Amino acid sequence: MSTVETTLNTNSQQTTNYDVAKIFVWNNRYEKRNCTGDAYEDYEVGTVMAIVASTNELVPLAPGASDGSQYPVGVLAQVVETGSDLVATICVSGDVVESKLVFFNTATLATVISGKTLRDRIGSDTVGINLTGGDEQTAFDNQ
Repeated sequence: MSTVETTLNTNSQQTTNYDVAKIFVWNNRYEKRNCTGDAYEDYEVGTVMAIVASTNELVPLAPGASDGSQYPVGVLAQVVETGSDLVATICVSGDVVESKLVFFNTATLATVISGKTLRDRIGSDTVGINLTGGDEQTAFDNQ
């Protein structure tokens, strides 16, 4: 997903940075899940998501939890705004650029959950998310 950031905006000059890098790059599959926006923050595209077992509700991954939300199920593919109740789309398989992942808590890919790093859990606990470095070189012109 591309982003636009205006770094300077005066009456006579504007500087804008564009990031057109993709998060979901190859052979992705998506699912829709019920999601409730947190009372304090929006969830960004790329947020690693989990499911609370008792409510089947989609929430950002919480490594210290014991309610099921410590295990990744996918990567958020749309913005979820504060206080909104909606059906959110998550990527559950395919190639995802690891540098674009967003962790809601203090987690990183090196965080250990039940004896496995989060990097390994994303690959094994999801339907089949493959973390990639960012460039997918299947065409001659994308180098």
